[in-house]
Amino acid sequence: MKQTKVLYFLLAMTMLIGACAPAAPATQDPAQVAAQIQNAVAATVAAGQAQTAAAQPLNTETPLLPSETPFPTLTPFPTLTPFQVTPGSGGTSTPFTGGGGGPTKDMRYSCQLIDQIPMDGSPATILKVGDKLDVKWTLKNNGTKKWEVATYSWIFWKETVRSDIPANKLLSANPIPLKTSIGLVDVKPGEFVTLIAELTAPAAFDGNEPIWITVQYAVVGDGVKFCTPYIQIEVIRPGMTP
Repeated sequence: MKQTKVLYFLLAMTMLIGACAPAAPATQDPAQVAAQIQNAVAATVAAGQAQTAAAQPLNTETPLLPSETPFPTLTPFPTLTPFQVTPGSGGTSTPFTGGGGGPTKDMRYSCQLIDQIPMDGSPATILKVGDKLDVKWTLKNNGTKKWEVATYSWIFWKETVRSDIPANKLLSANPIPLKTSIGLVDVKPGEFVTLIAELTAPAAFDGNEPIWITVQYAVVGDGVKFCTPYIQIEVIRPGMTP
């Protein structure tokens, strides 16, 4: 709006000056006069535009740059704890006491399981039908009686089959003690002896689930059955998941 008022003012002044000026000679070309007026108007418009542009403030704003989104921090995978075996997981790590079919308080016949190979629950205890497994128990004489090689023996005591199918409960691991005597020499109080047994998984069983067989042995001396370590095996068929 301000630019239009300035334009009208300049145009009026041009006409006023033209009216006050001496008359042009009669011979002046009308087209030339019109061109002079047009040039004057154009100059007036340009001056107005320049004045308007000068009045506009400069844009001093800095364009915003897109902020970079940082990559998320990766959470490391948890460290896997390797499988570890602890001596005494089969049988018991506490002293064995037993007489006949039950426990006895007679500390003369006491022993402690020091080590077992393989341990219960280890991969070596998973057998396919017909597989064999040797098991070793290291026992310490914790009692006060000497285990005499001439009169003390190492025997199979009992086994239990765990299965939901009754027919499988009649199966056996065919346990055989590989030593019939307690050792090559007497085992005095505080001394150790390693006793061995052999297991054979059944050749077949019923159902689509594994079966578990627990086998227990015993040291026998002076008519007393004591020191009764055990092991549990899992029996599967080929293609069956343990």
